[in-house]
Amino acid sequence: MERVKSTIWEMVGRLCDRYGDRDALVHMERGVRFNYALLSWEVERAAKGFIHLGIKTGDRVAVWAPNVPEWLISFLAISRIGALTVPVDPGAGRDDLEFVLSQSECRGVIVSKALEDEECVNAALRARDMIASLETVVVIADETFPETVPWTELTAMGEDADAAALAAMKGRIAPEDPVAIMYTSGTTGKPKGVVLDHLGLINKSMASTERQGIGHEDRLCLFFPLFHMFGNTCIALSGLIRGACLVIPSDFFDPSNVHQAIHKEACTAIYGSPSMLIALLDHPDFRKKWWGSVKKGTVGGAPCPMELMKRLVEDVGVVHVTVAYGITEASSWIAMTRPEDPIPFRVGTIGTALPCNEVKIVDPVTGEDVPPGTQGELCTRGFLMKGYYRMPSATASAIDREGWFHTGDLGEVDEAGYFKITGRLKDVIVRDGVEIHPVEVEECIYRHPDVSEVQVFGFPHPDRGQEVAVWLKLKEGANTSGIALAAFAKDHLDEAILPHYFKIVSSFPMTKSGKVQKFKLAEMAVREYLGNQRPGAEEKSSRPGHTVAVIPP
Repeated sequence: MERVKSTIWEMVGRLCDRYGDRDALVHMERGVRFNYALLSWEVERAAKGFIHLGIKTGDRVAVWAPNVPEWLISFLAISRIGALTVPVDPGAGRDDLEFVLSQSECRGVIVSKALEDEECVNAALRARDMIASLETVVVIADETFPETVPWTELTAMGEDADAAALAAMKGRIAPEDPVAIMYTSGTTGKPKGVVLDHLGLINKSMASTERQGIGHEDRLCLFFPLFHMFGNTCIALSGLIRGACLVIPSDFFDPSNVHQAIHKEACTAIYGSPSMLIALLDHPDFRKKWWGSVKKGTVGGAPCPMELMKRLVEDVGVVHVTVAYGITEASSWIAMTRPEDPIPFRVGTIGTALPCNEVKIVDPVTGEDVPPGTQGELCTRGFLMKGYYRMPSATASAIDREGWFHTGDLGEVDEAGYFKITGRLKDVIVRDGVEIHPVEVEECIYRHPDVSEVQVFGFPHPDRGQEVAVWLKLKEGANTSGIALAAFAKDHLDEAILPHYFKIVSSFPMTKSGKVQKFKLAEMAVREYLGNQRPGAEEKSSRPGHTVAVIPP
């Protein structure tokens, strides 16, 4: 693939000129519709407003908001003046907010009152008083708040001098310049700020949309949170650089709103984690005929179960859906299946490497390449992050001297170049000295006809090092028991990797980006199981409707 040397606004701006009358952004819940010409006008107004506020090239501006139109307008406007967007999780508490704003040395923060009324505004003002670099709080709301700048005022404050300054910036912003600092989830420690440039985000988006077959006629349903790279880059930016339309059903993920958006706006592509897509297909509002226009999209963020892929492709008709694997440090997707790949390839693998990067499997101990069919650590090179912000030692430990980023994910590759993920180095469960990979167990349990979603995880055990638990959700109307599921597992799994704890649940602890938090499941399992269950028992847990089964080791 030929490298595209362009900044984000150079790419999007050209599309705004070419497709001015076409829909660019539709927000169903807010009743807002932008064509490309209007989007360009709003971005220019916001960019001039930021300049008027004193935001300069290289400054950092945080966006703390759900999926509102102003999120994307801010991102494009900030990139247009050479500043950096710092996305903040809408669910972030006060301490998490202050950590991100302080560590990234933000000059400003844009906050939406849609989060928690005035509490979010108060949290932003408190952060401004505590953080030396933070000067400006912009609020997206219908009313005004003391000591803040209303969004409507920001977009109206640009003067002739600001317009001249914006025009002068056009040739001074390079594709290699940083454009965003996106923070990792921080499940095993403090989040790290991943510094990304225009070049990486643009080229990864070009490569992934080419493989998916996304063009200017497409309408992408965008319900994944914009603060996450899946939302802001893999869907939003990727759609905009192809001249497609972004359809946002609502501020926050709501299956009813998604179904309405798909139906009324004739969406052609859908994107989400397996958990999100399962929630949509199992929702009472699901109507197959409403999904008639949906033929493309991507499943990412976690392994896609065979049952889900079959439902999407064979039952619902999303025949060209792909499966992808990516990581923030690699500027989004690394590998992706092809729309024409057989279903087993779209479930059992993450596809082949995108043409804009290299991927290999190495021995996690020696760092040497391993042959096809051998498990090792997945590494990638090409359009990587510029580094972790103000964390040079962490950057050096993640990217080796030859420029390969070590993902921490275990996988293997076949002779045809198709990769698959077999687990995560830190998620490997060691029970009685035996390594157990959760993905292998999950794929087995998914074959049970009553199972909708499965999570296999380890938790500390005083005698065995770790134990293995299976927590799962059943399909609508299913009426099986924990003991029956345990018996199913015993019939299909080797004794050495057989889980000893089974639980039927109605939900999992999730991040805002739709990922199950296995570390929280482990914490809950320690409280629930250790010392409380006798082998071979099936009992009701403390949560109504949940069944616990424990089988003897």
